[in-house]
Amino acid sequence: MLRNAAVLAMIITLDGAVALAQRPSKSLSLAECIRIAEERHPDLAAAHDQVRAAEARLRGAHAAYLPRVDFGASYIRQTYNYAGTPGTQPRVFELFYNGESSATAPYYFGGLTLTQMVYDFGHTKGTVQRSESELQASRRNLERERQLIDLGVRTAYYQVLAAKELVRIRQDAVDNQCKHLEQVQAFFQVGTRPKIDVTRQEVALANARVDLRQAQEDLEVAKAALATAMGLPIEQAPEPSGTLTEEQVIPSLPQLLAQAEQNRPDVAAQRAQLDAARADIIVAHSNFRPNLSLNGFFNYRNLKLPLVYNWSIGQVVAQNLFAGGTDRALMAQTQAQADAAQHQLDSLIQQVRQQVFTAYSDLNVARDRIALAIKTEEEAKENLELAEGRYQAGYGNIIELTDAQLLETESQAAVITARYAYQTAAARLDAAVGR
Repeated sequence: MLRNAAVLAMIITLDGAVALAQRPSKSLSLAECIRIAEERHPDLAAAHDQVRAAEARLRGAHAAYLPRVDFGASYIRQTYNYAGTPGTQPRVFELFYNGESSATAPYYFGGLTLTQMVYDFGHTKGTVQRSESELQASRRNLERERQLIDLGVRTAYYQVLAAKELVRIRQDAVDNQCKHLEQVQAFFQVGTRPKIDVTRQEVALANARVDLRQAQEDLEVAKAALATAMGLPIEQAPEPSGTLTEEQVIPSLPQLLAQAEQNRPDVAAQRAQLDAARADIIVAHSNFRPNLSLNGFFNYRNLKLPLVYNWSIGQVVAQNLFAGGTDRALMAQTQAQADAAQHQLDSLIQQVRQQVFTAYSDLNVARDRIALAIKTEEEAKENLELAEGRYQAGYGNIIELTDAQLLETESQAAVITARYAYQTAAARLDAAVGR
C-alpha cells in the first residue's frame, strides 16, 4: 500500500512538472524584451557599478582641494630614563642622567592637525582631469554595453521568430507528406502504383518528421538563448510577438560612417582615455615643480593633568632636487602612454568604419536574398502543384513528387532564413553605427 502511495505521489509530481513545462510563456514585443534586459542583465548592472566607482574616484580626487583635518589622542604609560644620543655633550648628559628605574609615568596627548594644499603646479588638477575622463569613459562604456545587449536581444528575438516559422514549415511538410502517403497507398491498393512508391513515400514522411523534431529542438534552444540575452533564467523565456517581415530605410554609407564616428560610445570612451593619458602628463610635469601647502596644529599635552595647549601655523614649500631620474622616466612613460592611446583611438575608428561597411553590405545582400527567395518559393510551390497533378494523372513518378515537396519546403525555409539574416544584419548595422 505504501508503495502504491509512493507511485501515486510520483505520478502527481510528474504531472505537475509537465504542466509547468507546458505552461504558455508570456508574449512580449521586442521593445518589452529590451526593457527587461536593461533591468535584469548582469553585464549592464556591472557597467552601472563601474560608473559608480568612477564617480567615487572623482569625488576622492576633488577632495585634494579641500583642507584635511585629523584628530589624534593618546595615553601612554612608560619609563622616562634618560639616554644620550650621538652629539649629546657630556655636561648635558651628566645633568640629566639619573640612572635607570622601572618606575613609570603617564603621558597625555590630544589635538587637531590641519593641512591645506595651496598650490601644487597641476598635480591635483591633472588627477581630477584624469578622474573626470575616466568617469566619461565609464559612462560611454555603459552606453556601449547597453547597445551590445540590445544587439544580443534583437538577434535572439528574431532567431526565435525564425525558429517558430521553421517549425510551422516543417509541420506543413509533415502534413503534406502524410497526404501524399494516403494518395500513394490508395493508388497502390487499386494497382495503379507499385509498392516501391509506398516505401519511398514512407521514407520521405519519416525524414520530414525528423526535420520537424529538429526544428522543435532548435526553437527551444533559441528561446533559451533569448532568455539568456535578457538576463533571465532559461525557464522564463518569453514568447515573441513580432514578425520577420519588417524592413527599414537604410541611409547612405557615407552618412552611416559619419554617424558611427560621432555616435559610437566606445569611440567616445577611447577619446576619454586619451584625455586621461594627457592628464597624466600634467601630473608628471608637476613633479618638477615645488609643492606649496599650509600646515597647522592645536593640541593639549603634558606628563600630568592639567594638560597644556600649543598651536602652530606655517607654510611649507617642498621641492625635490634629485630623484635618480624617476621624474623624467615618469614623464617619458606618460607621454608614451598618451601616444599609445591616440594610436588605439585611430585603430578603433578604422575598425568601426570596417564594421559599418560590412554590416551595410550584409544588409543589402540580405534584402536582395529575400526577393530571390520569395521568387524561388513561388516557383517551387507551382512546381509542387504540377508534380501532384502529374502523379495523380499517372504521368509523374514518386521521385518527382518527393523532390518537388522537398524543394517547396526548403524554398519556404530559405525565405525565413533570408528574413532572419536581414533582421540580424539590420541589428548589427545599428550596433556598428552606435544607434
